[in-house]
Amino acid sequence: MISQESIDRVRNEASIVEVVSETVKLRRAGANYTGLCPFHSERSPSFSVRESNNSYHCFGCGASGNVISFVMQTRALSFPDAVEFLAGRCGIELKYESGRAAGPKIDREKLFSVCHTAHAFFRRSLLQVKGGQGEYQKVGEYLRKRGLTADAINTFGIGYAPNQKGVLIEVLSKAGFDREMMLLSGLVRRSASGDVYELFRGRLLFPIFIDARRIAGFGGRIVPGIQDPSFEQQSPKYVNSPETPVYQKSKTLYGLPQAMNSIREQGEVFVVEGYMDVVGLAMRGVHNVVACCGTALTEQHIKRLAGTCSRVNLLFDGDDAGQNAAAKSFMVARNADLDVMACFLPEGADPDDFAAKHGENTSQALAELPKGLLVDSFVDGVLRKFGCGPTEAPGPNLLGKVSDEVAKALAGVQREIVRASLVTRVARRLKIETSQLNAAVDNHRGGTSRPSGGRSAEGVGQQGAPQSAQDHAPQHPDTQSNPENNRQPEQLPKSDRALLRTVMVSREAILPQVISDAEICQMLQPESLRFVMGLAEVLESAGDDETRRKSQIKQYLQGLGVGWTVLWREAHTMLAMGDESPEAAYQKTLAGFRRERLSLLIRESQQEMVTCADDPQRQTEVFERIRLLKSQLDNVARG
Repeated sequence: MISQESIDRVRNEASIVEVVSETVKLRRAGANYTGLCPFHSERSPSFSVRESNNSYHCFGCGASGNVISFVMQTRALSFPDAVEFLAGRCGIELKYESGRAAGPKIDREKLFSVCHTAHAFFRRSLLQVKGGQGEYQKVGEYLRKRGLTADAINTFGIGYAPNQKGVLIEVLSKAGFDREMMLLSGLVRRSASGDVYELFRGRLLFPIFIDARRIAGFGGRIVPGIQDPSFEQQSPKYVNSPETPVYQKSKTLYGLPQAMNSIREQGEVFVVEGYMDVVGLAMRGVHNVVACCGTALTEQHIKRLAGTCSRVNLLFDGDDAGQNAAAKSFMVARNADLDVMACFLPEGADPDDFAAKHGENTSQALAELPKGLLVDSFVDGVLRKFGCGPTEAPGPNLLGKVSDEVAKALAGVQREIVRASLVTRVARRLKIETSQLNAAVDNHRGGTSRPSGGRSAEGVGQQGAPQSAQDHAPQHPDTQSNPENNRQPEQLPKSDRALLRTVMVSREAILPQVISDAEICQMLQPESLRFVMGLAEVLESAGDDETRRKSQIKQYLQGLGVGWTVLWREAHTMLAMGDESPEAAYQKTLAGFRRERLSLLIRESQQEMVTCADDPQRQTEVFERIRLLKSQLDNVARG
């Protein structure tokens, strides 16, 4: 977990004017800078950047924050990733606090440097294709066959790993990296005999950027005719970097940094399966495309996209495999903060082939593809599972099984209005009464939604605390302390405590939203943000082991002080006694934060009005700013 000292240093030293200028054309206006807002469409500039306190605010849409939140919103990064990005840019060495479940300290920036050095080598190798002989001649023939242009190769940083043993290891060694760091990066592996060897050889290399500067891993596509035929037959077409401390496939999307501007402009994104699909579509003018990195779509993938657009189009093959993949995707996307649609290609065609066929008309051809809600694909998948085709009407007994399975999935939809809409749609699809399906959904929700005393599946006792913490926390020596520079919850603002309660009772749904929400991370007190980040690390390290989770949450709360355990109990008690869902409480908390922020901006602007009494033009600008801020405050108050 990044220390608060490092976070403060990054926030203070990273120039917001320089960072914003890479996205927005700014012009000086008095002590500030103005430009067209990157978060909504406008013709006259209402986006203001204050260099004095490294902050920004749009008087049109209300977007506001500091240099960290700006990077989060414009680059689809989580809070820790945004801090690391800015630290690398400014040459700031980050300090990390050891979490309860933290392992040995790993130099993340050094891992990025390994990937950067390897990438430079792969790029140099590809340059030898022009006029090259042997394997390089075959690489050139393959590039021409696939129609890869120089622009596409440069945009995506594509390189080549030569089929020569030990060359990359020698390059990395000369750059000062030891074997341990090479192995940790995943670029080098150790054989059963103890020898080290390169993961990628004789392959076209697709670097996986997590932002405009940093590479976390690679995908390698075998180039036909270079390796021994028998070895080539046994080797997979694609080989991907393994997961490392800087590369988590469940959170990473290939091509996202290159696609970011187009995604924002179009308001939607296409998600495909392969690296060449992204490149192929981009070469035909469709730039708002990303791909999963050798893994299935995850909730973390969708959350990364939530702040960049309003719709995600999942591009599937039109065959049975594509239909089944669409059905499975509903469970991943059912609680997304944006619309997720299924788009089906003609059977037998992949996105790269589709783009090659339609050329400059690819964008229009994509728009004309059949699209549907994922819930429809899910229902079709359940019907297929029980041997019923999409046009068949299931009999009474089969209908009961299908309805129960669908109801179980719908019970996991957390937002009530979304769940009600889906229930109505599915009931119409299955030709049953909405009230009947609602009853089945409520039955499944009733079994898991709220603790009712005693020990529950969530490890919550009668007072709502983790059971082990409730039994032993008062006797733990750490809980009697109030560490310096670590305020207890009762010392935090009311809005912070309200948000922390929703995180504690609905951590699986709310916690990822908080970490990826630039607005919330900007407004939370340091202690609250540190708790949220620490809890995320605890849950991630524990995985799906519920017993381990309870134990580590207990240790985490005890180490922070008795006030945090008390707040945990309070949060779960309020959940058990109240009618308000965690999601509703979270949205109410967001509104409270926005009211506080807007009120603060109004007060600051009113003070500025006093200081510019001799400047009528500036007074007019500040007066108009106050009017817009008050209008935004009224809108928030009205919901």
